[in-house]
Amino acid sequence: MWQLLKKIFSGPEPPPVEPDGEVIRFDAAGFTRSSHLIRTMGWRQHWRWEEITAFGFAFSPSMFPDPWFGDYMESQWFITVAGQNGPEHIYFDIDCLDINRLPDAFLQQMPGLDLDELRRGLDAAAVGFHNYEGEGRWIGWQRTKPKRRRRVAKIPAPAKTAKRASRAK
Repeated sequence: MWQLLKKIFSGPEPPPVEPDGEVIRFDAAGFTRSSHLIRTMGWRQHWRWEEITAFGFAFSPSMFPDPWFGDYMESQWFITVAGQNGPEHIYFDIDCLDINRLPDAFLQQMPGLDLDELRRGLDAAAVGFHNYEGEGRWIGWQRTKPKRRRRVAKIPAPAKTAKRASRAK
């Protein structure tokens, strides 16, 4: 009985993590991506919401062709973060997020998220993994850049003229 009530109020439990599986999590603190490889390589695993600059969907040719099917198109979500050398894109599997059931923290931290734009990308991917004409990137949310303050040029003051002593006699 208690397990049923717990499941009703807390929602479904996440699937068990495989030893080599990747874990993607969005919570009040930010975005976490973790796997055995990421931990052993010492790569960064967590980004605060303030560091995330964009979220979108990418449908592009796979990096490595399949040995049986050849070239194919890959569907991936991506997060863009501000990196040391410019923007970095963090790609993760399409199965990690359901556009109809996005996490609450995700929706709160990305005001104005354009779900229709993301659905256009998902529709292009739904045509099939050989839909090369459907290639593209759809950005559903992007952080607005802060307005740059204009520098006010200092106007040089006119040179002061020195008073000379009168030489008149």
